[in-house]
Amino acid sequence: MASIRNSKVRVLLVGYRKFSELINAVVHEFEDQAEVTIVESVANGNTDYRSLVALHEPDVVASAGSNAAYLSATLSVPVISQPVSDADIVEALEKAQRIARNVHLFYYQAANAEPPRLLESLQGMVKFDFTPHGYTTSGQASESFQLAMAEERPGVIVGPSYTCHMAEQAGLPAILVYSRSSARDLLRAAIEAGNAYRGQTSAEPDKSRDEFVIRSPSMERLAKLAAIYARGDGAVLIQGESGTGKEHIAKEIHRLSDYQEGPLVALNCGSIPNDLFESELFGYVEGAFTSSRRGGRIGLIERANGGVLYLDEVGEMPASQQVKLLRVLQEKRVRPVGSNREIPLNFKLLSATNRDLGAAVAQGRFRDDLYYRLNVFSLQMPPLRERVEDVKAIAQYYLQRYARQYQVAIDAVSVYAGVAQHFANYHWPGNVRELQNFIERLVVNQAAQSQDPNAAPLEQVLPELFAPVSRASTSPASLREQETDAILEAMSRFNGDKNKVAQALGISTTTLWRRLRVIENSSGESSHSFSSGTTSG
Repeated sequence: MASIRNSKVRVLLVGYRKFSELINAVVHEFEDQAEVTIVESVANGNTDYRSLVALHEPDVVASAGSNAAYLSATLSVPVISQPVSDADIVEALEKAQRIARNVHLFYYQAANAEPPRLLESLQGMVKFDFTPHGYTTSGQASESFQLAMAEERPGVIVGPSYTCHMAEQAGLPAILVYSRSSARDLLRAAIEAGNAYRGQTSAEPDKSRDEFVIRSPSMERLAKLAAIYARGDGAVLIQGESGTGKEHIAKEIHRLSDYQEGPLVALNCGSIPNDLFESELFGYVEGAFTSSRRGGRIGLIERANGGVLYLDEVGEMPASQQVKLLRVLQEKRVRPVGSNREIPLNFKLLSATNRDLGAAVAQGRFRDDLYYRLNVFSLQMPPLRERVEDVKAIAQYYLQRYARQYQVAIDAVSVYAGVAQHFANYHWPGNVRELQNFIERLVVNQAAQSQDPNAAPLEQVLPELFAPVSRASTSPASLREQETDAILEAMSRFNGDKNKVAQALGISTTTLWRRLRVIENSSGESSHSFSSGTTSG
């Protein structure tokens, strides 16, 4: 199924709150050229940004500093970094010295790069205490900030959005180092790069984007049902194990729906703290609470107006949040925090879960009235082990895709033939995402073999295929029980190394930590049994 592409460049912007606020202040100037989706995050190994890119299908990603460096090394789409001019630094420092005489400047410095020459000049020019801190990763920025706090509490912080956030958390005033002028430069550069990328991918349409590859009769039937359910405004509940492709089905429903011209707004229901739930989903007006930003904030639900709201991991939503969401869905109106006006809503509702929500309702863990709102139509995603016809098709698609990405000349047919029997015997606890990870490793190993004939054998590249695996029970167990079995088996197989477990299962380490806490609470396992494993990032 080919995606419909409009004339605007799709920009995915990743950054912390002050950065996103700056972009929001100027983005309206480019609304005829670009659709900008903002994700507030610090880019690191705990977030699956490739899945985020697969969901939003951007033509270009925009970020700043260490965020941009990390994303550029991680993603296959172009990544544009926020520029910082000497004028930006001088202007920010000038604002800061009005607040306090003890100013600490944080700035991104690429590995092995020299500090900006301006800093050396400023040391002898300014008439206030000025301490610069260069960093390459967000971890180094955090460490430098903590050391500065321990040695001499700064009067004011100047820096990118992440250090500004740390300052605000510590009760310190903070000045963002970026200006509106540089924000405009970022968007112009992103639009130019996005247009170039679109031209490249339209000339080579199989080079860019993840495709929903299906060959099995069960998935063909499901795709036809999804096309039918896309019509009208009936809510669709998508159920299936982690990594089965629920987000792909959500994108196809959006593409085929009456709401295709509107946005697809995704919300991870397991990641929003209770104290931020209303402000994130419903938005707020200026002055609604102490830390509210100037001009207020549009909530995620209002952003979905005229489009599709996708509630991912809806089964993880606490009861207190369920009742607030239900009220909005019933009334089809939302009132921002601190506002006396209600906003009428018109969007198509999609939700996804790897839980058996029917069982959760029966056990009193999920509201039955919310369940019936979500479950007008239902799609059950079969696990990869039950649709073996898809394994070969998906594997060959990603073999070709990663061969282009890593510039490796391979014979996809012969490479697959070398693993076909192992794949046929494997249980695929991480489903399609795990298969994708396996193929990427295979291609990278092929690249290594072109340089070194003694590169790692298959047993080292894909040890999961050779480890003894206790297959999930064939009795009618719940999705949650199947997932728990897969997680516990992987934790044992990798000796508690959470990075390796998350990679094998095709989930982020954040999701893995959340699943382990649920397993601990339900099984009575000691926290030490899970927390002693290694992780990084």
